[in-house]
Amino acid sequence: MAIDQLSYPTTVLSMEVDGEDDSEYRILFHGRIRYVTIAPGTYDRATLSMPLHSLPDLPQDESWNHAFISRNNLTGELKTSLSTRMLPSVNCIWHANLVDCMDLTKTRTISPNAFEATCPLTKSGPQDTVIAKLARFEWEIPRIERETQAYKMLEQTGLAPRFLGHVHEHGRVIGFVLEKLEGRHSYIEDLSTCQALLQRFHGLGLLHGDVNRYNFIIQQGSAKLIDFENSRYCPGEAEAMNTEIISLHEQLVEETGRGAGVIFTDIEADDN
Repeated sequence: MAIDQLSYPTTVLSMEVDGEDDSEYRILFHGRIRYVTIAPGTYDRATLSMPLHSLPDLPQDESWNHAFISRNNLTGELKTSLSTRMLPSVNCIWHANLVDCMDLTKTRTISPNAFEATCPLTKSGPQDTVIAKLARFEWEIPRIERETQAYKMLEQTGLAPRFLGHVHEHGRVIGFVLEKLEGRHSYIEDLSTCQALLQRFHGLGLLHGDVNRYNFIIQQGSAKLIDFENSRYCPGEAEAMNTEIISLHEQLVEETGRGAGVIFTDIEADDN
């Protein structure tokens, strides 16, 4: 069920705070998701991290989806510029299911734009546990596009989690939901299994682009690949694919945690 715009409070869903450049926010405001950009020098760092109570009054209607907030250097007064942007969306829409991002209830953060959630995959169905991945801001759309295209190619191959549907924000496709895999991340003992999986992946003409040990999920001796935002279709590039295979040994003994994702708390744990 979609969120009731009259009862749900204004909430920061995602944010990118930068003290020297623009800070970006994705917020739920009166039942609509809007985007707010705050110019550098407008607020101090503490306020940028929790900006809601310091924002100027904003119209509650649907006449805008983006607000640019700055401060006059001479008078110190806040200035707000409102606009309606044509926001980019994922173009590779191939699956029959469309899921409203407002229907996703986060249960665990995996990375800045990926999380475990519950949602109904059909209108009359039960709540399913899924993995959701969304573009929080405009610049993340190309990554989601690449990943969506990869999952289309991987459909029915068994090499990756099942693609369960596209996620939209007020009709604009910004992400997707996947089945939640039960398993563990890979270790050096899984080298032969991971090599075989990656070779099958390369056989489709795809280069993964980030074969760290956390992008292999081991399930009772078999494996599946995840995280295709750096992948590309490049059939015939045998050298690049061979280099990726060779790198597996080093990746599976790596212990710095690169690629493991980040757990967020407080306000950042509430993004959709």
